[in-house]
Amino acid sequence: MQSIKSLTIGAKLVLVAAIAFFLNLSLTWQKIEIDFGPAGTAEQLLDGWDAWGLLLGVLSIAIVVLTVLVHLTDVELPEHVRWDRIALALGIALLAITVVKNLLDDGSTIASYVGIGLAALVAGGTLLDVRRESAAGSSAARA
Repeated sequence: MQSIKSLTIGAKLVLVAAIAFFLNLSLTWQKIEIDFGPAGTAEQLLDGWDAWGLLLGVLSIAIVVLTVLVHLTDVELPEHVRWDRIALALGIALLAITVVKNLLDDGSTIASYVGIGLAALVAGGTLLDVRRESAAGSSAARA
């Protein structure tokens, strides 16, 4: 079993950002004003855990589990599968769904925009790993 110090920058970025994203879903992502007519108005605070948020939570957990399995365990995974590309697809899906959730939600708050930033960091970390693997593969092919 490897230590966290031996991880690539992309893998470290993915682990930290995906865990932070998962925790961020519990913060207030929406502030909706409700009008009760003559009785007044009220604000309803909603966290990120709606149907889209559940999908985002599952994606973030999947990315963390995949990163841990690939980089931190001795589990034998099939070598013909490009795990870095699967992680990239999950990271891009996390970013895209987070943006869609923000566009569809009324009254988005700062936490939802932080969520977009964290999802972008996850996607960026997976992209760094794909580029590292591609560079390692092309230099090995030249040798």
